Amino acid sequence: MQTYGRWLWALTALFVFRVIAQPLALVIDSPLLPRFESWHSGVLPYPLLVVAQIFIVAWLALTAWRVSNDAVTPNQKAGRFLLTIAGLYAATMLTRLILGATVLREERWFGSPLPTVFHLGLASYLFVFGHLHTRHG
Repeated sequence: MQTYGRWLWALTALFVFRVIAQPLALVIDSPLLPRFESWHSGVLPYPLLVVAQIFIVAWLALTAWRVSNDAVTPNQKAGRFLLTIAGLYAATMLTRLILGATVLREERWFGSPLPTVFHLGLASYLFVFGHLHTRHG
């Protein structure tokens, strides 16, 4: 299960980077760091987005910690559920990415590729966690 733990920690770190990078973009003007507005699609006001992100990071870290410490009891039913949710989530985000790159690029939610990429990272986290449950349950 250590391999799963490493993957979950890597995906958690990727999401933490996203959470930290957006406010940094307000104070750092660098061609390597996208502008503040590029980091979210505007669906949620930024303060509410930050609160949601803190809860997500807490869940990701807790889950990764539990997996790394063999404190998870794999369950195939839970794994199938997680894989289904991950598949739907990833398919939705891939559709968003494709539509945003083509016919709906003028719509902010579709035309914001950066948050979509990080949503795919979250879907990947669910895939890894779901795989652990289905493989070892």
